[in-house]
Amino acid sequence: MRFHSEILEGRDAGNDAGKPSHLLLNLQVLRGLAALSVVVAHALHETQMLAGATGRAAVDGSAWNLGFGVDIFFVLSGFIMTHTAASEFGKSGAPLRFFLRRCARVIPLYWLLTSILLLGALAAPSLLAVPIGSVSHVLASYFFIPSGRGVDEIRPVLALGWTLNYEMLFYVFFALALLLPIRLGIVWLSVLMIGMALVGSLVDPNHVQIAFWTSPIILEFLFGVYVALIFRSGVKIGKGIAFGLVVIGLLGFVHISAPWNDTALPQFLRSGLPAALFVLAAAIGPVLPRKRIVLWGVALGDASYSLYLAHPFILRPMRAIWTKAIGGALPLGLFVVFATLVAVMFAVALFRAVEKPLTRRVQSIVLGSARRKRLATGTLPAADTESA
Repeated sequence: MRFHSEILEGRDAGNDAGKPSHLLLNLQVLRGLAALSVVVAHALHETQMLAGATGRAAVDGSAWNLGFGVDIFFVLSGFIMTHTAASEFGKSGAPLRFFLRRCARVIPLYWLLTSILLLGALAAPSLLAVPIGSVSHVLASYFFIPSGRGVDEIRPVLALGWTLNYEMLFYVFFALALLLPIRLGIVWLSVLMIGMALVGSLVDPNHVQIAFWTSPIILEFLFGVYVALIFRSGVKIGKGIAFGLVVIGLLGFVHISAPWNDTALPQFLRSGLPAALFVLAAAIGPVLPRKRIVLWGVALGDASYSLYLAHPFILRPMRAIWTKAIGGALPLGLFVVFATLVAVMFAVALFRAVEKPLTRRVQSIVLGSARRKRLATGTLPAADTESA
């Protein structure tokens, strides 16, 4: 899932999103918790494998919708893109600048981890639960094109990258919306995405790419766009209303069987709307106190992209180590706790040692080249080169 680990990118858009604020603090904590929920969901899944090997009962997580973190990230993506690029609508060259920034942010770590997985598959193919697939599937994975992997599974080589396929689609649409003034751009974006979601119900699922890209889940990005518009209007809410929004949003974390069956609802309603309420509460609600636990949440939010993409590289080896070293001596709930903590520590280290410097280097190359080109063609004044 693409997580915007540096909301400070707002500086690039020429607005004040880069200033330390409750927006940065609250959303970073929310992103950290969302990433953590995905990790816990996958750690719970690993206990099902461990149950057969250790004789211990697997941890039953069926009551929880821990994949809800993905929905939160999609809403956050729509919010962040709209907020940080609001001043770019209608400006010359804005679509290309926006798209290059997003590619420079998303691609480096994803391509690195995908390549590592491919090398690992060549060295020890037996460790993979699902074969890598054809060369065309590998190429599609690198370029964010939905492609089949195994039976009835549309996933790239690095399976969690399925969310990035939606992210890149949204970036393309949003970049095109930047051609227009903000009001017209948002209307165009809304009509396009709602229209695609409506068409999706008519598409033959055998048309993999079209069926994938027209899934109603894309509307979750649009929810984030609207939340950003509410935030930018200056609306603020107090603790009571913010708490109420969070309580309702928490319904996204649970599976409800009565009085209705939540699985009968499309995901953008069952999970997307609660996610939008979470993001809305974080954006226009009171600032979180700057206590140690909140700052830990901010640090986790910073590393959330690394945590999301890299945690399977930790959970699978941890499962093997637990089987050999612990076996059935301890309940598997402790595996979930321990494996999650190790994944978090690894992600923080990966963010600081690899993701952050790698991303900065790529951004300096890609965006620096674009700035030099704009200077050479006379489309960018020299004074604007540092803030573009």
